[in-house]
Amino acid sequence: MLMNKKYFFLLGIFMASLAINAQVFTKMHTGLHGVMQPVMSWLSVNKNYPDVFLDGDYYVNDKHFVISQLTASLKNQHFALHSSSFPALYRGDAAVADYNKDGNQDIVMTGLNAFNQPVMRLYRNDGHRHFTFIPQSFTPLSDGSVEWGDFDHDGDLDILVTGKRYDNKLVTTIYRNDNGIFTEYPIQVPGVYNGVARWGDFDHDGDLDILITGNNGNGPFTAIYINEKGKYYLLKQTFVQLQNSDAQWADFDGDGDLDFIISGEDKEGFPDCRIYSNDQNGYFSNVPVSIRSLKSCNIDVADYDYDGDPDIVMTGESMERPYTEIYENEGAFDFKKIVTGIPGVSNGKALWGDFDHDGDMDLLVAGITVCYDFIGEVYRNNLNPKTAEVKPNVRPIIPAYNHGPYYYYVFSSCYCDPTGGKNIKYHLYISNVHKEKSAYNLNYKFDGLLIKIIPNWSKTNAGHRTSNAFVTKKEAEASRMQVIESYKATGFEVHFINW
Repeated sequence: MLMNKKYFFLLGIFMASLAINAQVFTKMHTGLHGVMQPVMSWLSVNKNYPDVFLDGDYYVNDKHFVISQLTASLKNQHFALHSSSFPALYRGDAAVADYNKDGNQDIVMTGLNAFNQPVMRLYRNDGHRHFTFIPQSFTPLSDGSVEWGDFDHDGDLDILVTGKRYDNKLVTTIYRNDNGIFTEYPIQVPGVYNGVARWGDFDHDGDLDILITGNNGNGPFTAIYINEKGKYYLLKQTFVQLQNSDAQWADFDGDGDLDFIISGEDKEGFPDCRIYSNDQNGYFSNVPVSIRSLKSCNIDVADYDYDGDPDIVMTGESMERPYTEIYENEGAFDFKKIVTGIPGVSNGKALWGDFDHDGDMDLLVAGITVCYDFIGEVYRNNLNPKTAEVKPNVRPIIPAYNHGPYYYYVFSSCYCDPTGGKNIKYHLYISNVHKEKSAYNLNYKFDGLLIKIIPNWSKTNAGHRTSNAFVTKKEAEASRMQVIESYKATGFEVHFINW
């Protein structure tokens, strides 16, 4: 009897602990209808509280419905439904960015409409929840992803998209933005469906490389393609091959470069999740992590607790049931699972977004639960960090306009004898930190000095890497020291090119 009392006492403590942890997130009343296979996003106007855009499909008495919803976030943490001018879509993706630099987030979306026809559309945000359809020569796609990014360094945002056409042909392409007109820019990257293509500058050379995963028509596929002056070349490294998959770039270990997480289904149908660490030499190492493997998954990364490192939210299916999982980054690829009480969803998504502007990341979640309930919910993060005392580690991929200038440095390395002799060694040349309006202004000065100082430079030049943009000189100096120490640790002789 004493053992039973002790057992129930410990069980009570455990259940109380779960209840406390579950209060990290509180479900809000939004009026949204639950959906699966969502096309969704947070969407802000003039930096106001972000609205929720949620498309998707659901069933009632075996009847299939596809809906589009838009709800406004208000200052009092309430939501108000508005009529949506967007097409009702499912099995697609949406991405927001201010492509015309008017201060409002515009939106591009893909997916299937109610007639099972693929769609790709761009809408300009005119403010006050009025959106204008902007006709473009897009190839309609479904079952893939869409992202914004400036791949050609001309100061405006281009579009990366992958997915399936009406005739089941798989496509991955870029639409180049030239003064608001988008033109297809074909690339030698295979198309995938039930997967994604993600932009990120993993090699610090100032342009956007591509991480891609999904089914390429022959089964599971994962690869990285390197951007070399606007052309994409396959990185010669083998990664876990997955389909029904998602992946995201992030600097998980805080060393200044992009690692990535990927989860999905292998060729045998089993879920698999990996994190690959960027070793800064063009190679990625598979890092063992305690993260649940999910297939048919969605992954989003953001600093949910405002402590300066990227955390993870995932939805998807294990071999037994659906999950919605949150992992708090403890540093050095150590992730702690957070108990939240948020229902697990399949055929769904979860996206981070600070709807109440309190400094921590809330969640938009949609999908179908294990009890076959369709959900479309916003969960408020109750951490409320002291934002003024914490500096987040920002990982910019889409450039911010009307800000800056920023602090940069530039470096280059070679396995060579810079004097033209036979004493071949590893050398690193690195500049001091400069405040510049453009990331690439430094490269011309740097290259000119190297040519002048090193007689053999034109034959040994291995290209320059421009650092990320840093808001403060202190942050840039800290990153620069990390690069120097990293190269020293691997046997490089360091040379300083200062001006």
